[in-house]
Amino acid sequence: MKRDSILLGFVGLLLKVALIFLAVLLIRKYAVESYEFGYRIFKEPAVSSANATDVKKVTINLTEGVTPKALGNLLESKGLIRSSLLFVAQYYCSEYKDELKPGTYVLKSTMTAEEMFAMMAGKAEEEEEE
Repeated sequence: MKRDSILLGFVGLLLKVALIFLAVLLIRKYAVESYEFGYRIFKEPAVSSANATDVKKVTINLTEGVTPKALGNLLESKGLIRSSLLFVAQYYCSEYKDELKPGTYVLKSTMTAEEMFAMMAGKAEEEEEE
């Protein structure tokens, strides 16, 4: 009887240690993923480098009232960005939030999301003229 209760206590202890270990691993995994996502919001490089041979140029027709999610899905499907979810987060953290203007834009895979926002907000040409 006593031996069974000791064995049961030991198994219970092992189970608790295993659950704590699993919890620590999951917390670490999601903390690292969250940090990387947050870092990428502000430091995500362009899909292609400036001297790459596979630079894509895509004409986008931005309509009135398009959602950031729909725009992100479109740009991801065209290969201009890596993640539409990241693009939406970048949009809401950018200075161009609610400033995108309807129109037709030629975007390149060498552009960062910030550069795409600037162009679609009409700020890219103003900065080039100065």
